[in-house]
Amino acid sequence: MGELLVSKEGIGYLIMYGSQVFNLNLVITGIIILMILSYLMYLMISYLEKILVRNKN
Repeated sequence: MGELLVSKEGIGYLIMYGSQVFNLNLVITGIIILMILSYLMYLMISYLEKILVRNKN
C-alpha cells in the first residue's frame, strides 16, 4: 500500500498516475502486471513448499 501512496517510480506509481490523469489503459495494465507477478510468486512458493515437505518425510 505504501508503494501506491508515496512512490516516485514503479508499478504502484503507474497505477496512481494513470488514475489521476484518467488513463484507464495504464491502470489496467499495472493491475494485470501485479496479478501476473503475484501468481508467479505463488507458484514459486508452492513449488518450494512441495520440495521442503517431501524432504521432511
